[in-house]
Amino acid sequence: MNGNVNSSAKSNKSKSSGKFNLIDVLLIVMVLIIVASLIYVFLPTSWIRSILADDKVDIQYTVEIQGVDEAFLENISENDIVLDSVSKGTIGTVTAIDYSTPYTQLEYNETTQSGVLSVVPEKYNMLITISVNADYTEGEGYAVNGTRIAVGELMNLRFPNFTAEGYCISVPTR
Repeated sequence: MNGNVNSSAKSNKSKSSGKFNLIDVLLIVMVLIIVASLIYVFLPTSWIRSILADDKVDIQYTVEIQGVDEAFLENISENDIVLDSVSKGTIGTVTAIDYSTPYTQLEYNETTQSGVLSVVPEKYNMLITISVNADYTEGEGYAVNGTRIAVGELMNLRFPNFTAEGYCISVPTR
C-alpha cells in the first residue's frame, strides 16, 4: 500500500507541472509589453511606432535647391520618386518644379563698400514641391520613413537622374 501512495503522488506531481496557469499568462504578457516598449523606444521607424503614430495625412512640402547648373534643370521631372539619400527611404513624389529664379550671390563692392547681390550666370534656384502621406505626431511634426519634414530642415534628396541637398521652405500648418 505504501508503494501505491508514492506512485499516485508522483503522477499528480507530473500532471500539475504541465498545467498552464494565470501566473504564466501574466508573465508572458509582461515580457511582451517590455519587448514592445524597447522596440518603440530604440527603433524610431519601427512598425509599432507607425501603428501608434497620432495621425497620417497627405501633405505637400517644398524644398529649395540653390545654385543648380542650367545643364541639370531638366534632370528632375514631375512624378519622379524622391528618396532620402542618407536613409534611402522614399520621402514623396515630385508634383511641381519651378526653376525660374536665378541664383544670386552676395559680393563685396569696393566702391560702395557694401554687399551687393549679383546674378550668377547659368545657375538657378529650384523649388520642388513634393507630395507624400506623412506621419504626424503632436509636438514633433511630420515624418516620412524616419525623415523629419520641417521648415529649415536640410533635406538630402535623390531623384532618378539627380542628387542634391536643399532646405525645406514650406510645410502645411496644423
